[in-house]
Amino acid sequence: MNIQKVITAMLFVTTTLFAVVDINNATPSEFLSLNGIGKAKAQKIVDYREQNKCFKSIDELANIDGISKKLVAKNRAELTLGVCHTMVKKNNFSPSAFKDVLLDPVNLVFVVIIFVLALMDIKTKKDFKSQIVSVGVLGTFVGIFIGLQEFNPEDIMNSVNKILAGLKTAFFTSIVGMSTATILSIIQKLKDKPESK
Repeated sequence: MNIQKVITAMLFVTTTLFAVVDINNATPSEFLSLNGIGKAKAQKIVDYREQNKCFKSIDELANIDGISKKLVAKNRAELTLGVCHTMVKKNNFSPSAFKDVLLDPVNLVFVVIIFVLALMDIKTKKDFKSQIVSVGVLGTFVGIFIGLQEFNPEDIMNSVNKILAGLKTAFFTSIVGMSTATILSIIQKLKDKPESK
């Protein structure tokens, strides 16, 4: 009986020691397995994560009152930065998420170029639709390029957020470019019909 208790205790200690805590998805009770983190600090971590739309890096933990850089360094081996599933679910199709994507400086540049080309298409009656689509596709490659800049193959889990940020730009510019070109084509076809009759 005593041997079984000892083995169970050893297994518990081993799994606790080697457990990795995902700071973007862990519950307050999961943070308790870290050195120097009690109930109050665990709750502060979760509150900070919710207020700031997840952690961008493990070092960001040091921004929380009561958590020092030294404490973060002490626990670094047990910490990981996963994709923030909670925030993805909360922000799906929300106006604020769309606003964040729209106000991204890279996206703004591509949207302005697309709309300038659209205005030129309408005003000059010259066909700029293929250029509009090309700018959208260029934005796709720029977004992927931005996402890959900070990608670390040796630390894939912590690189995922950076890739996803770049993919937002990639898909957004393509959607804007293709939808603008499609709308212009429809308007042009509707205008051309009465003239042909």
